[in-house]
This record gives sequence, C-alpha cells and structure tokens, in this order.
Amino acid sequence: MAAAAPQLAAAVPSDSAGADALAVRLDGIAAIVGAVAPAPGADIVLHSDVELRARLALAAETGAGELALGQLPQALLNASLQEIVGELLIAREARRVQIALPTTADAQREKDRLVRAAGGPVRAATLLSDLGAREEELDAIARRRVLVAAFLRVNLEGVTTVTQAELEQALSSRQEGMSLEQLRADLAKAALERAVKRWVVMLRARIPVRVYGSP
Repeated sequence: MAAAAPQLAAAVPSDSAGADALAVRLDGIAAIVGAVAPAPGADIVLHSDVELRARLALAAETGAGELALGQLPQALLNASLQEIVGELLIAREARRVQIALPTTADAQREKDRLVRAAGGPVRAATLLSDLGAREEELDAIARRRVLVAAFLRVNLEGVTTVTQAELEQALSSRQEGMSLEQLRADLAKAALERAVKRWVVMLRARIPVRVYGSP
C-alpha cells in the first residue's frame, strides 16, 4: 500500500494543482464512484483500499492466528471492491437526502468493532503496519459504514421481519441441528442483503461508476 495514498473516500482536489495532489497513477485506481474519470467530488477507490478491506476480512476469518500476508484470492478481492463501491454509492445517497449524520461516538464504536473483528488492537495495528496503511483509513471505513447503516435503517425498516409463513417454508431445507432462532436470523440477513443489493443496483443506474478492477 502506497504510503502517500489518499483515503478511500477522499474527493479529488478541485484546485489547479489537483492532478498533482492526486498523485496516483491510473493503474493504481480500482474504481471511481460519482464520475467515470478522476474529477472534483468523485470518490476514488485505490487498489490499496481494496487490499486493506480484503485483509481485514481475512483477519476476521482467521481469528487470533498468524496474519496471512500471502497472495489474496481473486474472488475475495473482487468481493471487497464491490463492497466498497456499494458503500460509497449508499453513502453518497445518504448525504444527498441529508440523512442525520452519525455521531463521533457511533463511528468510534464501529471502528472498535472493526478492530475486534481483526483480532484486537495489537493484531489490527500489525496488519496496518505490514500493509503500510494508516489508522485514519480505519476511521474512514468506520465513518462511512455508520452513515450507510443510518441510511439503511431509515429506508429498509421492516425488511428483516421474517413471517411465520416464511419460517415454515424454510424449515424443510434448514441444516440439521440449526435452531429456529438461527434460521430466522439467517432469513433476516438474506432479506437484508437482497434489499441492499437492490439499492446498489438502483444507485449504480443513476450514479456514474467506473470499475478498473481489483488488484
């Protein structure tokens, strides 16, 4: 990860020195949200942002074990890129409709959750150091995620409600040993994911997005 890389959601500078201030080769850009080329107000996603997101996901999966810093699976990189693009689209819409901004405390709680998921403060700090990333990048992820969550709470109210009919229909295909509570939670999660995907598809039809590809 380039030491001078701008944060994931950083807007491209609009002054005459903008091109120099961006200081990123085109092949370092994974995606642009809000434009099809670097422009004022666009959100730039760097390959380093995608790698950080993928490494955080991998760290959460491996728990407290040794950090894996080998080559990442392409599927994980692609999923991480799409996740970031989706978050940026929803965050832009949240700002457009003037969703109440989350508090600093909300963002700190989300950052704390990210750190815990990565295996704790020491492990998260080691991961950032190994990647040449800054703690501010975690701050940016946390702020954006709580804004996205606030938007979804307002616009997807009731989406995760699982009816008795839906629960009974799913009973026949549930895994052996799965409790009704877990089945209900899985159905609610799947319903939320489908609703979020619909939002992302709708926003991508309205907001310019250019994807260059994951690292």
